[in-house]
Amino acid sequence: MASAGGDSSDSMSLNVMPMLDIFSILVTFLLMSYSTDPTNHDIDQNLELPDSVTLVSMDEVPSITVNKNEILVNTKKVITLQNGKIPQGNIQQGAAYPVYQELVEIQKVNKAAAEQLRGSTDSEKKAKPGEITIEMDRKHDFELLRRLMLAGQQAEFITFKLLVAKENI
Repeated sequence: MASAGGDSSDSMSLNVMPMLDIFSILVTFLLMSYSTDPTNHDIDQNLELPDSVTLVSMDEVPSITVNKNEILVNTKKVITLQNGKIPQGNIQQGAAYPVYQELVEIQKVNKAAAEQLRGSTDSEKKAKPGEITIEMDRKHDFELLRRLMLAGQQAEFITFKLLVAKENI
């Protein structure tokens, strides 16, 4: 109990019940106003909205994974490494050729999807350049990464995202 000053025999009491009522009403209001449903609108009778249909999926962003023994594009194994290096028979024009071939196939699918989405094949409307995510074992040298990036660049993927582990300091 709190003292209001003056005579110490007088005490003041605080009634908590009205405060609990206010909090319960506030929580109820917030729960009732929260909605995960999409917003619904009344549509004017003189308005005809266009139809929307998804015909194609979004562009596939390929992932190149380089573990200690092999190179995978998405989940498909394309090269078995020898002592951490790409075998000489799998290198053409400085790039990892089997990786290039897989990326070209993915790029064809992405371009076809973009053309179908646009509805035309005008040469003026070019598809945006592709993007690749690369995850690689830390013990591999830069030469291997350079060959993968070159393969991606030759397959018209020019944006590279490298996965790294965040260092705790």
